[in-house]
Amino acid sequence: MRRQHIVAIVAALAGAALFAYAVRRAGVAEIVDGIQRVGWGLVLILALAGLRFLIRAECWRWCLPPGTSFPLSRAFAAFLAGDAVGNVTPLGLLASEPTKVLLTRHHLATREAVASLAVENLVYAASVMAMVGFGLVVLAANVPLPRGWVIAIGFALAAMVIGGAIALRAMRGTWDPRRGARPRWRERLASARTEALRFSGGHPRRLWRVFALDLLFHALAVLEVYITLQWLLGDRSPTLVQAIVFEALNRVITAAFKFVPFRVGIDEASAGALAPILSVNPAAGVALAVVRKVRNLAWAAIGLILVAAHPAETTKVTKTI
Repeated sequence: MRRQHIVAIVAALAGAALFAYAVRRAGVAEIVDGIQRVGWGLVLILALAGLRFLIRAECWRWCLPPGTSFPLSRAFAAFLAGDAVGNVTPLGLLASEPTKVLLTRHHLATREAVASLAVENLVYAASVMAMVGFGLVVLAANVPLPRGWVIAIGFALAAMVIGGAIALRAMRGTWDPRRGARPRWRERLASARTEALRFSGGHPRRLWRVFALDLLFHALAVLEVYITLQWLLGDRSPTLVQAIVFEALNRVITAAFKFVPFRVGIDEASAGALAPILSVNPAAGVALAVVRKVRNLAWAAIGLILVAAHPAETTKVTKTI
Protein backbone atom coordinates (compact mmCIF):
# COMPACT_ATOMS: atom_id res chain seq x y z
CA MET A 1 0.00 0.00 0.00
CA ARG A 2 2.86 2.39 0.78
CA ARG A 3 4.35 1.80 -2.66
CA GLN A 4 0.97 2.41 -4.27
CA HIS A 5 0.58 5.68 -2.37
CA ILE A 6 4.03 6.81 -3.49
CA VAL A 7 3.19 5.94 -7.11
CA ALA A 8 -0.08 7.86 -6.87
CA ILE A 9 1.60 10.95 -5.38
CA VAL A 10 4.44 10.96 -7.90
CA ALA A 11 2.04 10.41 -10.81
CA ALA A 12 -0.25 13.19 -9.59
CA LEU A 13 2.62 15.67 -9.21
CA ALA A 14 4.11 14.76 -12.58
CA GLY A 15 0.68 15.01 -14.19
CA ALA A 16 0.03 18.41 -12.63
CA ALA A 17 3.37 19.69 -13.93
CA LEU A 18 2.67 18.28 -17.39
CA PHE A 19 -0.81 19.82 -17.34
CA ALA A 20 0.60 23.25 -16.48
CA TYR A 21 3.19 22.95 -19.25
CA ALA A 22 0.64 21.88 -21.88
CA VAL A 23 -1.79 24.65 -20.95
CA ARG A 24 0.89 27.33 -20.88
CA ARG A 25 2.36 26.24 -24.20
CA ALA A 26 -1.02 26.13 -25.97
CA GLY A 27 -2.18 29.44 -24.48
CA VAL A 28 -4.42 29.85 -21.45
CA ALA A 29 -6.66 32.49 -23.05
CA GLU A 30 -7.29 30.40 -26.18
CA ILE A 31 -8.09 27.30 -24.15
CA VAL A 32 -10.52 29.18 -21.90
CA ASP A 33 -12.18 30.74 -24.95
CA GLY A 34 -12.65 27.32 -26.52
CA ILE A 35 -14.15 25.84 -23.37
CA GLN A 36 -16.54 28.78 -23.08
CA ARG A 37 -17.75 28.11 -26.64
CA VAL A 38 -18.73 24.61 -25.53
CA GLY A 39 -20.97 26.09 -22.84
CA TRP A 40 -24.19 24.16 -22.34
CA GLY A 41 -22.99 21.70 -24.95
CA LEU A 42 -21.34 19.97 -22.01
CA VAL A 43 -24.78 18.53 -21.18
CA LEU A 44 -24.82 16.69 -24.52
CA ILE A 45 -21.25 15.50 -23.94
CA LEU A 46 -22.22 14.16 -20.52
CA ALA A 47 -25.25 12.43 -22.03
CA LEU A 48 -23.13 10.71 -24.69
CA ALA A 49 -20.69 9.55 -22.01
CA GLY A 50 -23.59 8.18 -19.97
CA LEU A 51 -24.89 6.30 -23.00
CA ARG A 52 -21.45 4.77 -23.49
CA PHE A 53 -21.39 3.61 -19.85
CA LEU A 54 -24.84 2.10 -20.42
CA ILE A 55 -23.52 0.19 -23.43
CA ARG A 56 -20.62 -1.25 -21.41
CA ALA A 57 -23.06 -2.27 -18.69
CA GLU A 58 -25.20 -4.05 -21.28
CA CYS A 59 -22.08 -5.79 -22.60
CA TRP A 60 -21.44 -7.07 -19.10
CA ARG A 61 -24.98 -8.47 -18.88
CA TRP A 62 -24.53 -10.23 -22.22
CA CYS A 63 -21.41 -11.93 -20.82
CA LEU A 64 -23.44 -13.59 -18.07
CA PRO A 65 -24.87 -17.10 -18.55
CA PRO A 66 -28.28 -17.05 -20.25
CA GLY A 67 -31.10 -16.88 -17.75
CA THR A 68 -29.20 -14.87 -15.13
CA SER A 69 -31.38 -12.15 -13.64
CA PHE A 70 -29.33 -8.96 -13.46
CA PRO A 71 -31.17 -5.68 -14.18
CA LEU A 72 -29.49 -3.15 -16.45
CA SER A 73 -29.94 -0.45 -13.79
CA ARG A 74 -27.80 -2.42 -11.30
CA ALA A 75 -25.17 -3.20 -13.91
CA PHE A 76 -25.05 0.47 -14.87
CA ALA A 77 -24.67 1.62 -11.26
CA ALA A 78 -21.95 -0.96 -10.55
CA PHE A 79 -20.12 -0.03 -13.74
CA LEU A 80 -20.18 3.67 -12.88
CA ALA A 81 -18.94 2.98 -9.36
CA GLY A 82 -16.16 0.68 -10.53
CA ASP A 83 -14.99 3.12 -13.19
CA ALA A 84 -14.92 5.93 -10.64
CA VAL A 85 -12.79 3.93 -8.18
CA GLY A 86 -10.46 2.90 -11.00
CA ASN A 87 -10.03 6.53 -12.03
CA VAL A 88 -9.31 8.02 -8.61
CA THR A 89 -6.74 5.38 -7.63
CA PRO A 90 -3.52 4.25 -9.37
CA LEU A 91 -4.79 0.66 -9.46
CA GLY A 92 -6.97 0.87 -12.58
CA LEU A 93 -8.63 -2.48 -13.29
CA LEU A 94 -7.26 -3.90 -10.03
CA ALA A 95 -9.62 -1.52 -8.23
CA SER A 96 -12.50 -1.09 -10.66
CA GLU A 97 -13.34 -4.76 -11.27
CA PRO A 98 -13.35 -5.87 -7.60
CA THR A 99 -15.58 -2.86 -6.87
CA LYS A 100 -18.11 -4.09 -9.44
CA VAL A 101 -18.02 -7.57 -7.92
CA LEU A 102 -18.46 -6.15 -4.42
CA LEU A 103 -21.44 -3.98 -5.37
CA THR A 104 -23.24 -6.87 -7.05
CA ARG A 105 -22.47 -9.59 -4.52
CA HIS A 106 -26.13 -9.73 -3.37
CA HIS A 107 -27.41 -10.12 -6.93
CA LEU A 108 -24.75 -12.22 -8.65
CA ALA A 109 -22.74 -15.18 -7.48
CA THR A 110 -19.12 -14.08 -7.08
CA ARG A 111 -17.89 -16.65 -9.58
CA GLU A 112 -20.41 -15.47 -12.18
CA ALA A 113 -19.51 -11.82 -11.61
CA VAL A 114 -15.77 -12.43 -11.90
CA ALA A 115 -16.08 -14.66 -14.95
CA SER A 116 -18.46 -12.34 -16.80
CA LEU A 117 -16.25 -9.32 -16.13
CA ALA A 118 -13.22 -11.25 -17.38
CA VAL A 119 -15.01 -12.11 -20.61
CA GLU A 120 -16.31 -8.56 -21.04
CA ASN A 121 -12.86 -7.07 -20.53
CA LEU A 122 -11.29 -9.47 -23.01
CA VAL A 123 -13.83 -8.61 -25.70
CA TYR A 124 -13.49 -4.91 -24.92
CA ALA A 125 -9.70 -5.16 -25.20
CA ALA A 126 -10.15 -6.70 -28.66
CA SER A 127 -12.41 -3.81 -29.67
CA VAL A 128 -9.84 -1.30 -28.40
CA MET A 129 -7.16 -2.92 -30.54
CA ALA A 130 -9.52 -2.73 -33.52
CA MET A 131 -10.24 0.94 -32.81
CA VAL A 132 -6.57 1.86 -32.43
CA GLY A 133 -5.62 -0.11 -35.53
CA PHE A 134 -8.37 1.61 -37.51
CA GLY A 135 -7.20 4.99 -36.23
CA LEU A 136 -3.61 4.30 -37.32
CA VAL A 137 -4.76 3.25 -40.81
CA VAL A 138 -6.94 6.37 -41.11
CA LEU A 139 -4.02 8.56 -39.98
CA ALA A 140 -1.55 7.03 -42.44
CA ALA A 141 -4.04 7.13 -45.33
CA ASN A 142 -5.33 10.67 -44.89
CA VAL A 143 -2.63 12.78 -43.23
CA PRO A 144 0.72 13.64 -44.90
CA LEU A 145 3.35 12.14 -42.62
CA PRO A 146 7.14 11.79 -42.76
CA ARG A 147 8.28 8.45 -44.09
CA GLY A 148 9.62 7.51 -40.67
CA TRP A 149 6.15 7.96 -39.16
CA VAL A 150 4.55 5.76 -41.81
CA ILE A 151 7.12 3.04 -41.12
CA ALA A 152 6.51 3.36 -37.38
CA ILE A 153 2.77 3.01 -37.93
CA GLY A 154 3.41 -0.11 -40.00
CA PHE A 155 5.50 -1.60 -37.19
CA ALA A 156 2.81 -0.66 -34.65
CA LEU A 157 0.12 -2.44 -36.68
CA ALA A 158 2.35 -5.50 -37.05
CA ALA A 159 3.04 -5.47 -33.31
CA MET A 160 -0.70 -5.37 -32.61
CA VAL A 161 -1.29 -8.38 -34.85
CA ILE A 162 1.56 -10.30 -33.22
CA GLY A 163 0.38 -9.26 -29.75
CA GLY A 164 -3.13 -10.46 -30.57
CA ALA A 165 -1.74 -13.82 -31.72
CA ILE A 166 0.30 -14.15 -28.52
CA ALA A 167 -2.76 -13.31 -26.44
CA LEU A 168 -4.78 -16.00 -28.22
CA ARG A 169 -1.97 -18.46 -27.59
CA ALA A 170 -1.90 -17.51 -23.92
CA MET A 171 -5.66 -18.10 -23.72
CA ARG A 172 -5.01 -21.74 -24.61
CA GLY A 173 -2.63 -22.16 -21.68
CA THR A 174 1.16 -22.34 -21.71
CA TRP A 175 1.96 -23.74 -18.27
CA ASP A 176 3.74 -27.10 -18.16
CA PRO A 177 2.33 -29.22 -15.28
CA ARG A 178 5.77 -30.77 -14.80
CA ARG A 179 6.94 -27.41 -13.43
CA GLY A 180 4.72 -27.84 -10.40
CA ALA A 181 1.95 -25.62 -9.11
CA ARG A 182 1.26 -22.34 -10.89
CA PRO A 183 2.04 -19.03 -9.17
CA ARG A 184 -1.02 -17.36 -7.72
CA TRP A 185 -1.25 -14.76 -10.51
CA ARG A 186 -1.09 -17.49 -13.16
CA GLU A 187 -3.72 -19.47 -11.31
CA ARG A 188 -6.06 -16.49 -11.44
CA LEU A 189 -5.29 -16.00 -15.13
CA ALA A 190 -5.95 -19.67 -15.79
CA SER A 191 -9.28 -19.45 -13.99
CA ALA A 192 -10.33 -16.41 -16.02
CA ARG A 193 -9.15 -18.14 -19.20
CA THR A 194 -11.16 -21.27 -18.42
CA GLU A 195 -14.33 -19.27 -17.79
CA ALA A 196 -13.82 -17.18 -20.93
CA LEU A 197 -13.27 -20.23 -23.11
CA ARG A 198 -16.24 -22.01 -21.57
CA PHE A 199 -18.50 -19.04 -22.21
CA SER A 200 -17.20 -18.31 -25.73
CA GLY A 201 -17.49 -21.97 -26.69
CA GLY A 202 -21.09 -22.17 -25.53
CA HIS A 203 -22.31 -18.73 -26.62
CA PRO A 204 -20.32 -17.47 -29.63
CA ARG A 205 -23.20 -15.33 -30.88
CA ARG A 206 -23.32 -13.47 -27.59
CA LEU A 207 -19.63 -12.60 -27.87
CA TRP A 208 -20.13 -11.18 -31.35
CA ARG A 209 -23.03 -9.08 -30.04
CA VAL A 210 -20.82 -7.79 -27.22
CA PHE A 211 -18.08 -6.97 -29.72
CA ALA A 212 -20.59 -5.10 -31.89
CA LEU A 213 -21.80 -3.12 -28.87
CA ASP A 214 -18.19 -2.28 -27.99
CA LEU A 215 -17.68 -0.95 -31.52
CA LEU A 216 -20.78 1.20 -31.01
CA PHE A 217 -19.17 2.42 -27.78
CA HIS A 218 -16.13 3.62 -29.78
CA ALA A 219 -18.32 5.10 -32.52
CA LEU A 220 -20.15 7.23 -29.93
CA ALA A 221 -16.78 8.36 -28.57
CA VAL A 222 -15.78 9.50 -32.07
CA LEU A 223 -19.11 11.34 -32.33
CA GLU A 224 -18.42 13.04 -29.01
CA VAL A 225 -15.00 14.21 -30.20
CA TYR A 226 -16.48 15.47 -33.48
CA ILE A 227 -19.23 17.44 -31.73
CA THR A 228 -16.78 18.90 -29.19
CA LEU A 229 -14.39 19.98 -31.95
CA GLN A 230 -17.33 21.58 -33.75
CA TRP A 231 -17.64 24.00 -30.83
CA LEU A 232 -13.94 24.38 -30.14
CA LEU A 233 -12.90 25.21 -33.70
CA GLY A 234 -15.43 28.00 -34.10
CA ASP A 235 -15.81 28.91 -37.78
CA ARG A 236 -13.89 25.84 -38.95
CA SER A 237 -15.58 22.47 -39.27
CA PRO A 238 -13.81 19.36 -37.97
CA THR A 239 -13.32 16.29 -40.11
CA LEU A 240 -14.20 12.70 -39.35
CA VAL A 241 -10.49 11.85 -39.74
CA GLN A 242 -9.59 14.25 -36.94
CA ALA A 243 -12.25 12.81 -34.64
CA ILE A 244 -11.20 9.20 -35.31
CA VAL A 245 -7.49 9.86 -34.76
CA PHE A 246 -8.07 11.89 -31.59
CA GLU A 247 -10.21 9.07 -30.17
CA ALA A 248 -7.68 6.40 -31.18
CA LEU A 249 -5.01 8.38 -29.31
CA ASN A 250 -7.31 8.63 -26.31
CA ARG A 251 -7.75 4.84 -26.25
CA VAL A 252 -3.96 4.36 -26.26
CA ILE A 253 -3.40 6.92 -23.49
CA THR A 254 -6.20 5.45 -21.38
CA ALA A 255 -4.74 1.94 -21.63
CA ALA A 256 -1.10 2.96 -21.13
CA PHE A 257 -1.59 5.41 -18.25
CA LYS A 258 -4.45 3.87 -16.30
CA PHE A 259 -2.27 4.07 -13.18
CA VAL A 260 -2.32 7.89 -13.32
CA PRO A 261 -5.52 9.19 -11.64
CA PHE A 262 -7.66 10.76 -14.38
CA ARG A 263 -4.50 10.87 -16.53
CA VAL A 264 -4.04 14.46 -15.42
CA GLY A 265 -1.67 16.30 -17.75
CA ILE A 266 -1.10 13.30 -20.01
CA ASP A 267 -4.35 13.72 -21.93
CA GLU A 268 -3.75 17.44 -22.37
CA ALA A 269 -0.12 17.11 -23.45
CA SER A 270 -0.78 14.28 -25.91
CA ALA A 271 -3.84 15.96 -27.47
CA GLY A 272 -1.94 19.25 -27.76
CA ALA A 273 0.98 17.49 -29.44
CA LEU A 274 -1.26 15.60 -31.90
CA ALA A 275 -3.36 18.63 -32.85
CA PRO A 276 -0.86 20.30 -35.28
CA ILE A 277 -0.39 17.00 -37.13
CA LEU A 278 -4.15 17.03 -37.80
CA SER A 279 -4.14 20.74 -38.75
CA VAL A 280 -5.84 21.68 -35.49
CA ASN A 281 -4.82 24.52 -33.18
CA PRO A 282 -2.93 23.05 -30.19
CA ALA A 283 -5.16 25.12 -27.88
CA ALA A 284 -8.20 23.30 -29.29
CA GLY A 285 -6.50 19.95 -28.69
CA VAL A 286 -5.77 20.82 -25.06
CA ALA A 287 -9.28 22.24 -24.62
CA LEU A 288 -10.71 18.97 -26.00
CA ALA A 289 -8.82 17.04 -23.33
CA VAL A 290 -9.95 19.46 -20.61
CA VAL A 291 -13.60 19.14 -21.63
CA ARG A 292 -13.30 15.38 -21.50
CA LYS A 293 -11.64 15.67 -18.10
CA VAL A 294 -14.64 17.64 -16.81
CA ARG A 295 -16.91 14.94 -18.21
CA ASN A 296 -14.87 12.22 -16.46
CA LEU A 297 -14.93 14.10 -13.17
CA ALA A 298 -18.71 14.55 -13.33
CA TRP A 299 -19.41 10.87 -13.93
CA ALA A 300 -16.76 9.82 -11.40
CA ALA A 301 -18.51 11.95 -8.79
CA ILE A 302 -21.75 10.11 -9.51
CA GLY A 303 -19.94 6.80 -9.29
CA LEU A 304 -18.38 7.63 -5.92
CA ILE A 305 -21.78 8.70 -4.61
CA LEU A 306 -23.15 5.30 -5.64
CA VAL A 307 -20.30 3.60 -3.77
CA ALA A 308 -20.99 5.62 -0.63
CA ALA A 309 -24.75 5.07 -0.85
CA HIS A 310 -24.55 1.33 -1.54
CA PRO A 311 -26.76 -0.41 1.03
CA ALA A 312 -25.89 -3.65 2.81
CA GLU A 313 -28.61 -5.62 1.04
CA THR A 314 -29.38 -9.27 1.52
CA THR A 315 -31.21 -9.95 -1.72
CA LYS A 316 -30.55 -13.48 -2.95
CA VAL A 317 -29.27 -14.28 -6.40
CA THR A 318 -32.10 -15.47 -8.60
CA LYS A 319 -32.39 -17.19 -11.95
CA THR A 320 -35.13 -16.66 -14.47
CA ILE A 321 -36.67 -19.72 -16.03
